[in-house]
Amino acid sequence: MDLGLKGKKAIITGGSRGLGRAIGESLLREGAIVSFCSRKAVIAPEDEDPRFGGQVRTEGVDEATERMSALGEVYGSVVDAADRDQLVQWVNQAAKTMGGIDIVVSNTSALGSQPRSPEGWQRQFDVDIMSAVTLWDTAYPFLKESDGGAFVQISTITAVDYHAYGKASQSYGAFKGALVNYVCQLAYEYMGEGIRANTVSPGPIFVEGGSWDKIQRAMPDYYSENVARQPAGRLGKPEEVADLVSFLASPRASWITGENIIIDGGFTTYMKY
Repeated sequence: MDLGLKGKKAIITGGSRGLGRAIGESLLREGAIVSFCSRKAVIAPEDEDPRFGGQVRTEGVDEATERMSALGEVYGSVVDAADRDQLVQWVNQAAKTMGGIDIVVSNTSALGSQPRSPEGWQRQFDVDIMSAVTLWDTAYPFLKESDGGAFVQISTITAVDYHAYGKASQSYGAFKGALVNYVCQLAYEYMGEGIRANTVSPGPIFVEGGSWDKIQRAMPDYYSENVARQPAGRLGKPEEVADLVSFLASPRASWITGENIIIDGGFTTYMKY
């Protein structure tokens, strides 16, 4: 199916690795122009996550940009999405570089680091909630000028179903649930202007070097329990989520808005109606 994304201009936060990287690559394969941002490839204090027995290092923006450029026109920038001024400047610069914005993918998350400390709650709020709000507010004028603007928020099944190891998901799930509500409000308010807004909520997704890779090594029993809960006997793949995002962002999904789409291979078992 031709998704009609050739020449569309997309921005993605948290796009140097994991789901954000896979989403960028999927959009590039469909002919879109992509600008993404991510933090520097350095270890920050909030990345020292004891759940994984060590530190977390993100892939560098330059390296990701170089590899992704084999698929199409892509621009990578170092931005802390929790810094409003940096994010506003980046969105405006991306629009200038690409000649507009048609697609916005809000993907940044603090991932529940220090989930029950005041600092952890504040960090989760700044990274997850306020980056999405800033992203929308800044990109809105460009989306309005598009011939079919699309805003896609990445959430999680933890927003709608209890899924946690220990007490790690309290702030993570709470704020991701708030984003589902926020995106629904955007959908209802702006469909009349030709802008659609949807949320994608993945279940456990295995990304090399990502959270579930670290869980597999640090908490093998818990990892095995979650794999066993999957009807297919495996975790999801990042490209499976990325292709859904590309479809939702495309003109082929022109009548879909205000939805929170669970993509988990049947992992959650509540009745979804």
